Amino acid sequence: ENTKAWADEAFKLFHKRATESTAKNLVVFSHYPTDYFSSVPEFVAGLSDASKHHILYLGGHRHNVDQSSTTSTHPNNNWLVGGGGGWSCDGDSQGFLVVEIGSNFELTTYPVTVDKNICCQPPGPSPWKGQGCAWLGCDNCIDPKMCECRSLNPDGPCTQCPNSTAK
Repeated sequence: ENTKAWADEAFKLFHKRATESTAKNLVVFSHYPTDYFSSVPEFVAGLSDASKHHILYLGGHRHNVDQSSTTSTHPNNNWLVGGGGGWSCDGDSQGFLVVEIGSNFELTTYPVTVDKNICCQPPGPSPWKGQGCAWLGCDNCIDPKMCECRSLNPDGPCTQCPNSTAK
């Protein structure tokens, strides 16, 4: 309940600031990338609205640096910025994102990457069944992409889809 209330407040705050701000750019940070917000299409629509601002959205959670695994916010811009190894690597693009602000306030973004073998350990055997289910033990019970993994692993940390919750 608290998590939903916090999320609702965060969405309200985003919409309030997007409506009231006179800034040329808005930079929005979140733990989650845009593809996690399929149940909140009005949020993705707000991130895609370029009528008042250019909006740069930066989300993490998955361990990669890319724009190809996220839901588009065109004509605005968004990045997955969780690359750099650590617990796991979810793609070949490991590193960080540079955001430059020009003298005219234009935002320029580009990734700086390293060879993934430098920061990514080879995966160990997973106790979880299914392709892409290795991190199920850390499931946040939000990502709709994990529904198949939850179905294959009924002893995992979440209830079954739809509307999964922590057990």
